[in-house]
Amino acid sequence: MKTLISILVVFFLANHTSAQHLSGITGKIITENKEGLLKITATAISKSSIHYSLNYILVSVKKGKNGSSSNKQSGKFSLKPNETKTFAETNINLTKQDALKVYLFVKDEESDKLLSKDSLEVNPEKFSSAVSYIPESSIELVGLTIDETKTRLGQLFYESFFKKYNQIPKKFEGTVTISELPSFGRNSRIIVSQDDQMIHSFLTRPDEESIDAEADRALANLAEYNSRNSLKNKEFKY
Repeated sequence: MKTLISILVVFFLANHTSAQHLSGITGKIITENKEGLLKITATAISKSSIHYSLNYILVSVKKGKNGSSSNKQSGKFSLKPNETKTFAETNINLTKQDALKVYLFVKDEESDKLLSKDSLEVNPEKFSSAVSYIPESSIELVGLTIDETKTRLGQLFYESFFKKYNQIPKKFEGTVTISELPSFGRNSRIIVSQDDQMIHSFLTRPDEESIDAEADRALANLAEYNSRNSLKNKEFKY
């Protein structure tokens, strides 16, 4: 099974474009860099007289010294005639040595027609270029992980988890989400969930060894959870 990074690169490499738009709708990626933290904002601009109900997908793929990580957001929003709206945001820790690709797609909710797309690349030569185009309908995001961490420790955990997960031959079905919530003092709580089911959580400590150990525990708990679900599914098959 291909990993998320390879699937996304295969699909999106044909779309190295700035914002393109149809039907008067333009989707744009706007960035702001503050002390190594890149804030990415997705914005839609309407020059149409029509009220739109829209879907969006915002995907970022980062390649750093600790391996690759990814973040995917998707959802719905509405856009009034001649309105400009910010509908998604994400923050990524980015050094000068890291590579990054970000892709935005805006679609009409009713027809699923692509209305606009935009892309951003930082150090793209660090990604493999030996790929070809695959239509969107052919892609299965199996083994998808979503990064919703907010701090440096959260990002360290996600990168450790993603690196270990990438080494597993068979990925878990569904989506694994790594989220982060504020806690007491300077600590935060990391929550690992699969398809909205919480699997593992812990309070962060400024210790890379403990972060790495928590990634191992999270993977072990995910494996146990998926094993139990697999047995349950077999029991209900007649």
